[in-house]
Amino acid sequence: MVQALKRLALLWLSLAAVLIVGPAQAHMSSNGYLRVELGENGALKGRLEIALRDLDAAIGLNPGPDGALTWGALKARRAAIEAYAFSRLELPDCAVRPDALLVDRHAGAAYAVLRFSAECRQTPGALTLTYNLLFDIDPTHRGLATVASSEGERTEVLSPDHRTLAIDRQSGGRLDDFERFVTFGVGHIILGYDHLLFVALLMIVVGFHRVADGSWRPVEGIGGTLVEALKILTAFTLAHAIALSLATFRVIDAPSRYVDPAVAVTIMLTAIDNIRPILPRVRWMMAFGFGLVHGLAFATALAPMQLPPLGIALALGGFNIGVELGQLMLALLLVPIVLVARREPLYPRAIAPALSAGAFLLASFWFVERVRAL
Repeated sequence: MVQALKRLALLWLSLAAVLIVGPAQAHMSSNGYLRVELGENGALKGRLEIALRDLDAAIGLNPGPDGALTWGALKARRAAIEAYAFSRLELPDCAVRPDALLVDRHAGAAYAVLRFSAECRQTPGALTLTYNLLFDIDPTHRGLATVASSEGERTEVLSPDHRTLAIDRQSGGRLDDFERFVTFGVGHIILGYDHLLFVALLMIVVGFHRVADGSWRPVEGIGGTLVEALKILTAFTLAHAIALSLATFRVIDAPSRYVDPAVAVTIMLTAIDNIRPILPRVRWMMAFGFGLVHGLAFATALAPMQLPPLGIALALGGFNIGVELGQLMLALLLVPIVLVARREPLYPRAIAPALSAGAFLLASFWFVERVRAL
């Protein structure tokens, strides 16, 4: 029993270390979007989208005293933006020419849109593009790329470990695209510190149920605990899948500057509920309700890729399966230890509340930082 408690404490300390050294505005994900359309005779057109907050961190955009960035200020930095972007978007066999600088918004976040064209020498095999944007200042950044040609479209997820993109007329396999988005979903939840913390808060009391006086009592049997854990995780995944789908198809458009503080609030409320009941006793229902909020925080992940319906369906399906797998990985670490520790009276009375209080403080810090950034 003592060993189980020690293991749980070690897991929580490891998770806390990751959360504390991670970005203060956890899960304000950094994604860039690249679309390349391959024409005839080696010509291609492209569209690169970079969040203004990422550009500001990389080169400084000189916002006004109130923190607002005007179109005039952005145009004044056009040369610096293009120099930064195209020095890190390498097409060695092509002469790249910037065409236009525009602005677009996804989930309330502003993106610089750089349209470009290129004339490429005829070479045997595929053209190769190397994507190096922002990796030096944010290793969690991902470049979501689409290559379109007369043969169809294919997608890639570019990361510090996978920077190169083959540009050719092969449309690629649907299974390959699906697998890429499963991997992207796993990485998104693992690097989404606030989502990890929310799931962990649910899991540390998954082996218990509320009684009339509001205290926790152990669930009888291992099977009951495992079923409850699966119900909670599935409800959370289903909810954010619904919210993400609605955002991807632009049925709803919730600004991320409001969603991200709301995500921190869900963590704070869950932490309080672990200590003193303030929410419905059926926890999978709570996970579903809060999962809708968390799903909106994923809203910028897929919508800007401009995929055809089948491509969007595969991306959504793979991404959500990946998120579920990432959650299961965390559950597999915590649930076995909770199953052992739940019989120790000190655990529900002191250890779980102390862990929840720590999570509340961390989420409060995130909330203040996010509200301050509004």
